[in-house]
Amino acid sequence: MPAPLAGFRDALRLLALLLAFIGGPVVGRAQSFLHATGPKILNANNQEVLLNGVNLGGWALQEGYIVKPTWGGINGKQTQGTVKQTLYNAGMTDAAVETFYQGYRDNFITKPDIDYLAGQGFNCVRLPLHYDLFLTPAQRAVRNGVLRGTTTYAAYVGALTDWYNGNQLFTDPASLEAFRMIDNTLSWCAANGMYVILDLHAAPGSQGTDVNIADALQPLDLWNQPVYRDITVRLWEAVAARYKNDARVAMYDLLNEPNNVPSNPPIHDLFQRLIAAVRAQGDNHLLLIEGNGYGNDFNYLEPFTFANAPNLVYNSHRYSGTGYLMDNNVASTGGAPTACASLVISRTSAPGTACPSGWAKPAKTPMGGCTTQRPASTRWA
Repeated sequence: MPAPLAGFRDALRLLALLLAFIGGPVVGRAQSFLHATGPKILNANNQEVLLNGVNLGGWALQEGYIVKPTWGGINGKQTQGTVKQTLYNAGMTDAAVETFYQGYRDNFITKPDIDYLAGQGFNCVRLPLHYDLFLTPAQRAVRNGVLRGTTTYAAYVGALTDWYNGNQLFTDPASLEAFRMIDNTLSWCAANGMYVILDLHAAPGSQGTDVNIADALQPLDLWNQPVYRDITVRLWEAVAARYKNDARVAMYDLLNEPNNVPSNPPIHDLFQRLIAAVRAQGDNHLLLIEGNGYGNDFNYLEPFTFANAPNLVYNSHRYSGTGYLMDNNVASTGGAPTACASLVISRTSAPGTACPSGWAKPAKTPMGGCTTQRPASTRWA
């Protein structure tokens, strides 16, 4: 095992298994566009595909409790931002910190690591991304100024608003760090016949109160500041425009783990905008839907609530311990308060009927990615 990957695996211990739950799935290496039919994920030959993969956490986004589990952070925060603040406090300049992070990204995961994963039998990776890597270096420097204390948060939000209104965001993908990392990962994985899942892990404004997973400057501001939702839509438009014809991409994980959002309809509305934005680019990739409560509460997020529902995949995250709500006491669109929250429970107790009956759409139109039987889901080991 290469040393970088050994440390990575010891630190993360994150294993993502995308399960389709039927007999005899294809685990082949040949890449083709994937699509959903009922509860199944199929390739271009209409063979069911079992995606067996590893999450590349800690690379494009550092979560302090992953990189150094015993680190207390700053004021209890173990974010990438507090890692940067620690470097600033040690006397490093802005340029030196950026140089450090460039070297970190260039070396933390490399092609030999992907080769190793392929050799272990994995056929996909999930790439968690920080939205600030979709900014230009000059734009990212303004955000870093908030961490350093030379720029106010309000000034940063104002700058983002100006960049958005002036069409100065994501206009030159080839020059942006996130796209460079995506392109490298796609190339390395293609050489091994592996798929890539693109994951917006740290969303503009922060998708919840958990500051670590979103590297939040201000918790929940994705839902409080409309410009952040507008920027998120434009980001996925840029991603879809670039990769819509790329079969190396298995799916887009549109928004990682919304958490402690006061109600689910705003999450639904943003997902609907993101689905429409991707499809408007002519992109038919699978789209991953994650619920509130760290990907567990799907009330108001059932497939039949969305326009353009085909090729949706539902992704439930289960962890040990407490604090990961499966139901935020939001009445389900299907009429049962815990219908969507029962996704994991019912899958565990009756794998053949993982989606609760409350999800069933009265019409006979098939729902891609999730029906009343066996949805694809993510399971963390």
